[in-house]
Amino acid sequence: MTAGAYQSGSQPPLGAGSQSLIEISWAYVAAHYGRFLFFFVFVLPTAVAILYWGGVATDRYVSETRFIVRSVERPALEGAAAFLQDVGITRANDDAFAIEDFIVSRDMMRALMLRFNLREVYTRPEADWATRYWTIGRDSDEAFYRYFRRQLALTRDLERGITTVQVSAYRQTDAKAIADMILQLSEARVNELNARALDDAVSVAKKNLQDAGANLVAANVALTRYRNESQLVDPAQTAGNIQDRASTLDMELAMLRIQLQGMVRYAPSNPGIPSLKRRIAAVEGQAAAQKSTLTGGDGALTTKLGDFEEFVVKRELAEQLFENAEKEFNAAMLDARRQQIYIEAIARPNIPDDSIEPRRLRNIATTALLSFWTFLILYLLVSGGREHLNLAR
Repeated sequence: MTAGAYQSGSQPPLGAGSQSLIEISWAYVAAHYGRFLFFFVFVLPTAVAILYWGGVATDRYVSETRFIVRSVERPALEGAAAFLQDVGITRANDDAFAIEDFIVSRDMMRALMLRFNLREVYTRPEADWATRYWTIGRDSDEAFYRYFRRQLALTRDLERGITTVQVSAYRQTDAKAIADMILQLSEARVNELNARALDDAVSVAKKNLQDAGANLVAANVALTRYRNESQLVDPAQTAGNIQDRASTLDMELAMLRIQLQGMVRYAPSNPGIPSLKRRIAAVEGQAAAQKSTLTGGDGALTTKLGDFEEFVVKRELAEQLFENAEKEFNAAMLDARRQQIYIEAIARPNIPDDSIEPRRLRNIATTALLSFWTFLILYLLVSGGREHLNLAR
């Protein structure tokens, strides 16, 4: 029943006029659904994209750095790396992944925060409302990390091993300063990894060298103490000197005895015979004293010489152990240094001359294209549904 069906003087039901308008409106929309879909799905999003990317979005500057992580003597694994292996310098792939993970980690963000006010960098007055850092409720490092991670673009060429890091900011100097610091912090982290690997590789050899050095010092101290107590610098040399003197006295005693025998045989009344006998007795006493010094009991020089030789052998053994430990330590150091990695900067951060972001035309064209395809899909779906339900167009 329409509004004209009511007789004169009768009142239509409450809300009947509004209901009729709604029915008419839905009927109009159903009859012209293509226009409405085209406007809301294609025209309106494209217009918003043109308005935002064309006039609202703030320019962002991108500073770029490129580097390669290399090792001295690691085997090359990829095809193009065979040439580098021939010259003794290879790419350290595993370590490159570790450095890349560090660049995009929270540790890197915290290290940058100690040197820059990153929140101020990304809340500059010229920043637009859509891309700047907003704090809704309580600000936190986790929320800022999610935002800051979007300001870093990290790509890696697996074939050449080159890592590219791009940093975007609202000012050229901010982008370059952050990129410079990222490169410096990455080099510092490589140095830390090298120091830790070097310490792990040579820790055992270093401990052995320290122990061998301590043993050598103890052996020298013990030898010096024994020399002070025995009052002998070199008992072996002293014993040799005493032996030489005893041999000389024995030869002199033999000569005197021969002389005495000749005098007794040929001149028994010679007045020099008593004097010669006294001299022989004196020489015999001196020879006996020298031999007693060498082999005359616990305090004899031979006993001291045995103790001295024991200390000397211990010192020589300690010296050999120290030399071996030193060689092992030097070999471990050389091997560890051959396994060190380092960052070679191919392109250092630059001050961008012009803004790269946002890519206005590309973003507008992408929005228009996606909106148009969405419009076509929805239009075909609605048209097919109406035909299936036998609805009039």
